[in-house]
Amino acid sequence: MTARKKTVQLSVLASALLPFLSHGSQIQTADPHGLYSKPGQTLALTHATLVTAPGEKREDATLVIKDGRILSVGGKVPSGARVIDTQGAWIYPGFVDPYSNYGLPDKAYGPVNDDVPHYAWPRAGATAPNAAIHGAKVWRGEAKADSEAAKPYLEDGFTSLASARLDGVFQGYSVSLSLADLPSNQLIYKDSGRQFMAFDKGSSPQAYPSSLMGAMALVRQTLSDAAWYKEAQSHEAAKAELEANADLAALGNLKSQGVLLATRHEDELLSAATLFKGFGLNPVYLGSNFEYDRADEVAKATNTVVLPLNFPKPPKVTSEADLERAQLADLRHWERAPSSAAALSDKGVAIAFTRHGLEGSIWPALKKAIEAGLSEDKALAALTTVPAKVSGIDTIAGQLKPGMMADFVLASGNLFKDGKVLSTWTQGQPHSQVPLSQAALWGDYQVAGGYSLSVKADGGASLSLGDKAVDKLSSQFEDQHLQLRWVDEAGSHYWLLSGSAKAPQLASFQGGAWQNLVVSTKAAEDEKAEENGEQELVSRVTFPNQAYGLAAHPKQEKLHFKNATVWTSEKDGILEHSDVLVEDGVIEKIGKDLSTPRGYQVIDATGLHLTAGIIDEHSHIAISGGVNEFANAVTSEVRIGDVINPNDVSVYRALAGGTTSAQLLHGSANPIGGQAQMIKLRWGETAEDMKFKEAPASIKFALGENVKQSNWGDAFTVRYPQTRMGVKSLVADAFQTAREYQEARTGYDLLSRRNRSEVLPPRRDYRLDALVEIMNKERFVHAHSYVASEILALMEVAEEFDFRIQTFTHILEGYKVADEMKAHGASASTFADWWAYKFEVYDAIAQNACLMHDKGVLTSINSDSEDLIRRLNLEAAKSMAYCGMSPEEAWKMATINPAKQLKIDQYTGSIKEGKAADLVLWDANPLSARARVQATWVDGKRYFDRKQDLVERSAIKAEKAALINKILNSGETPAEDRKGYRPAVVHWHCEDMDSHLEEM
Repeated sequence: MTARKKTVQLSVLASALLPFLSHGSQIQTADPHGLYSKPGQTLALTHATLVTAPGEKREDATLVIKDGRILSVGGKVPSGARVIDTQGAWIYPGFVDPYSNYGLPDKAYGPVNDDVPHYAWPRAGATAPNAAIHGAKVWRGEAKADSEAAKPYLEDGFTSLASARLDGVFQGYSVSLSLADLPSNQLIYKDSGRQFMAFDKGSSPQAYPSSLMGAMALVRQTLSDAAWYKEAQSHEAAKAELEANADLAALGNLKSQGVLLATRHEDELLSAATLFKGFGLNPVYLGSNFEYDRADEVAKATNTVVLPLNFPKPPKVTSEADLERAQLADLRHWERAPSSAAALSDKGVAIAFTRHGLEGSIWPALKKAIEAGLSEDKALAALTTVPAKVSGIDTIAGQLKPGMMADFVLASGNLFKDGKVLSTWTQGQPHSQVPLSQAALWGDYQVAGGYSLSVKADGGASLSLGDKAVDKLSSQFEDQHLQLRWVDEAGSHYWLLSGSAKAPQLASFQGGAWQNLVVSTKAAEDEKAEENGEQELVSRVTFPNQAYGLAAHPKQEKLHFKNATVWTSEKDGILEHSDVLVEDGVIEKIGKDLSTPRGYQVIDATGLHLTAGIIDEHSHIAISGGVNEFANAVTSEVRIGDVINPNDVSVYRALAGGTTSAQLLHGSANPIGGQAQMIKLRWGETAEDMKFKEAPASIKFALGENVKQSNWGDAFTVRYPQTRMGVKSLVADAFQTAREYQEARTGYDLLSRRNRSEVLPPRRDYRLDALVEIMNKERFVHAHSYVASEILALMEVAEEFDFRIQTFTHILEGYKVADEMKAHGASASTFADWWAYKFEVYDAIAQNACLMHDKGVLTSINSDSEDLIRRLNLEAAKSMAYCGMSPEEAWKMATINPAKQLKIDQYTGSIKEGKAADLVLWDANPLSARARVQATWVDGKRYFDRKQDLVERSAIKAEKAALINKILNSGETPAEDRKGYRPAVVHWHCEDMDSHLEEM
């Protein structure tokens, strides 16, 4: 028998062997309800190319399997073994998907048919109080085979996967399963794997968390509680005091079992890494394919990333409106997403692939990743050894080795080039068997006479003449041929296609005889097109990777500003015709006619004005996933620092308006809101690098209509407080609780080691920790406020607990209580002339800032707006018009005064020797409506330059045109939604309650 005839019999022989093949090597405990299962017969697949592991290949080798396991690789055929000749085929280890919800229910909770917020949710058993925590769930007890769900995995070559219900913040410990169609207890490869997690509460009907920062705070508190619970369990004498909590008990094992956290973009991954590092955890992350632009930082944060093979479809660019709406960041991401795997791999990050979220086959996307620079060996590792290790099954899956499960893929050739999956074998069982001779013909052909023929993997075929499809075409594989029959006006046609897609032979039966037709493959034309450079990238990668991103991170400059008008914001006032020297990010010297040191760049500032950078005490720019955690009245545990969004173009625009620092505040939905974050507007840096590390900690409080839910609707009448007097009581109660908490912790710390073992250690409460920091004067309060009576009430509570309100922000009735504020020690940050936009600001007046300033209250002007932050110079100037404030004092309200309120005045806020070079160069008096910023420096680095901005506008236009042209020529179907793209930046306001997490 010839080799060709042997391969033809592959599917027939394998089908005949099915009764003899093993159903696994596990010891069966179930009643067979009939005949007992017997051990399978030894089976040898011979003359194949065996890819035993990434980078390891054996030609003309034999794979021997028995009882669902690999018996030998590359050796001789054992005596008595049944043989399948797989000459011409390639055999790979079965692929492993490390992230799925295969064989499990979709959601923990059904829809709740009411609009009332649920601040608590009843749960059965001794579990965590939050309905988004399922940490104790071990999914081995519910997993089962699902032949329909398994089908797309098997068709792509996957033989096993890790699975958990993808719902909630803590989703439970995953189970690793075979995709074999067997009883559940024979499917499990690892019964308890990594804890799956996400910053998304999923189907939980409980209101908290309502924001991304709330979800991160819940993770932080839960991880802390799990560590505390584990420690408390070791205190025998204290165990009786410890309440049962299955979730906390289970989560005490995270260090040994590991975590797999789903992230929506690279910034979320980096923020998560900072959070988990504090608990000694190094999760594996489900990435987003945005990692290519922060590959260096991601590589420092983690050693393993799972990437979904669901690259985005191109943005719609078919109409004029589409072209106008198309964002450069989206156009770039469409082209660059496939490069993330190569970018991370080049940095030493281990990559695994998942088909989660993918419709259709993985192979088109996988080949895009290879075209983008990923090696075939790394691609295979991403499907085998890496995900097997992530899933905890690397001793039985991911390679072809004796003793491992008989999970493998039989292919017609190199899968990463032109090979196709013929069959996938799970525990020795074949699925979707296709003969090699049939697989050899898969592909697209051009036939003489203008015909186009496409032969599909499912055995079907389509034929067209020009743009017109041939109707009533029948196709059938017979022996070594594909038979094609159809009838048209010219009569009946009968073709036979044989050979292979690389060397096709096509014969036509005409006039009673066979005639050969000229046929060529489209594949060859496509390969030639690729060689001609059609895969060349036309997009840039900038920091951040969007319009107006910087080509490189700016370096500190040595600068000599000559002959400038210098607004010092100090007692020296405004200096005419003065020089300023800058080195190492610091103001080195100020004076007249200074000599230029060697290596300094001279900037002729004749006729120009040099000022300190503007500082915004109240901003909500650059925040992801919600500005309010509105689910509770006290949310001092949430942190804006967890959710900084460095991609917000508002940062760049603020720099263009002269702003260099901003305090990012929580919204005004809570009497005691979340922790604020001071940032420097270091455009293009990571979220962590934008943080103003020297700034002391602060927090947002709020008073007025928002916190008592006045205008939220009839459903929001449950949460306390509902009145202004209730707000005062709530704040006082929170601080009394914090005082008792601090006393308990202090008392425990004073106990001897022996006595500590006899009592339950205090549980750390991040919510109360923040309040203790306030009382200890380690965290400072910035309070949203309007009405005079509430301002007085909050100061009373603060004085009762021996702290002070640092700054009342908004404070549009501050002029009524300026004397009391001065006595209390509070400062004020107000709007220049906002009034009457809601009832509680009807008494606002334009002279408010001047009146507070005249009473000795430290006063600044803030924006509370992504728009006004670009024009705070003009907001400061308004007090000159309204009440005759001097230019020097007006300018201080935008620079040194907010610096003092934020306790950063020793670092920035004025032009003074030794301070940071946060500087702005203006072409006119900065308090003039005609003034335009020429350049802005932060720490001596130029983050905005007007001349470069004009150059960049032209570059953006040209790049967009090139990418749009590439999309139009790609032939790809455009996207109907934003799936796979970064969520749109939201410009938050104090009262915004939506988190927009559904877009992420």
